[in-house]
Amino acid sequence: MRIGIGSDQSGSECKERLKARLTRQGHAIEDVSTGDQPRSDYQSITTELSSAIYTGRVERGVLICSRAIGACVMANKHPGVRAALSHDLNSVREGVQDDGMNLLVMGGYGLTPDWACEVASVFINSTYSPGEKPFGIPPRRLARIVEHIRKNLDKPLGVGALSSLAEMSQSHFSKMFKLSTGLAPHQFVLQERINRSKELLRHDDAKIVEVALEVGFENQAHFTTVFGNLVGMTPRQFQRSADYEPPVMYGPPVEAAQSWREHTYEGR
Repeated sequence: MRIGIGSDQSGSECKERLKARLTRQGHAIEDVSTGDQPRSDYQSITTELSSAIYTGRVERGVLICSRAIGACVMANKHPGVRAALSHDLNSVREGVQDDGMNLLVMGGYGLTPDWACEVASVFINSTYSPGEKPFGIPPRRLARIVEHIRKNLDKPLGVGALSSLAEMSQSHFSKMFKLSTGLAPHQFVLQERINRSKELLRHDDAKIVEVALEVGFENQAHFTTVFGNLVGMTPRQFQRSADYEPPVMYGPPVEAAQSWREHTYEGR
């Protein structure tokens, strides 16, 4: 199995022990964390591991960090990711079998390497057995649509164009897209535009009007209104704030997520 693994400094010892054990068992391991990350930087590790899951680079993910609850909340905003915090063997087994959990999160403090390996072993060896077929847009097709949106935020992204890319009627596409992501297509596009604008506003020389145009808004006034509704502050206030957080990709609630394992769909 292809397994993604990551940790902040609090979980580094458990991660290294687990990585060695999984490698000996023949699993392909992708370690998304690096040695130079600060102790509190669970956000970037969570984002990278979640991205590896939704793009299909890995089938399951294990994250060990000090901010485990925050990591779960953040991970579940990504399409196709179903994350849960647990140190209990039975809960982990049921989470995979009944709910299709594909990202196991464990708290870094107080967790022994031996127990981390035991919990992860149950997680990896359990099989998802849904009572009903998954719903929504097939994962690879959804990933292609999301990638198209993110690469073309400065261009019109209407439902007609997106549904054509998905090879669906507009009404069916809108329904399936919301089942897959938890958002209507136009809401998802707006969220992605705002996420991208946050990245641009962090640059010291960023001009708000130029940022607005670059992420697809017709004028600064419309951009300011949408930004305020979604973020809770104006672009100028955000730009001046010292308490930035990395933007995250908005995705489905846990109950709306679909199975992203490669064998579930033919991936069209």
